Amino acid sequence: MSQFSVYINPPEYLGQWLRHDFWDTESERVVFPRGSAPRAVLYSLLRKAPRDSRHVDTSTLIPIEVPTFKGLNPATFNYLSPTGQTALISACKKLFQATLFNELHELFGHDVQITDIVYEFMDRHGIDRSERNWETIRQMYLRLRKKSQAQNS
Repeated sequence: MSQFSVYINPPEYLGQWLRHDFWDTESERVVFPRGSAPRAVLYSLLRKAPRDSRHVDTSTLIPIEVPTFKGLNPATFNYLSPTGQTALISACKKLFQATLFNELHELFGHDVQITDIVYEFMDRHGIDRSERNWETIRQMYLRLRKKSQAQNS
């Protein structure tokens, strides 16, 4: 495990999910498993820090482990540009959506209250029961459901 981290500022629900599902208590940061999309983004977009890079206050950001990749020493390749950070957040959102779909798709065909299943999903993944989080995840669930139904028609 490398000692280096990059930092991202994801939406609230996503940050809470990352901290719940991928948090490594020993290193106190998010660690993605081998073969995951966020890890592939890191492999592709990590680079050497530019000379003029400034120190950023990381107290409100989510720390992400810089893994050791073959041919990329984390002591050297430990910088993720703002565009790279956006790409990493996007990969995390896609992983979140896949988790949401995989856990809830069985219920698509049944008459289950969306309120109940979204709150259950939030509880299971350490996401606060705020109105904003619930509405974001509910909308995401409905879009995934609609897309799935369109593909199956």
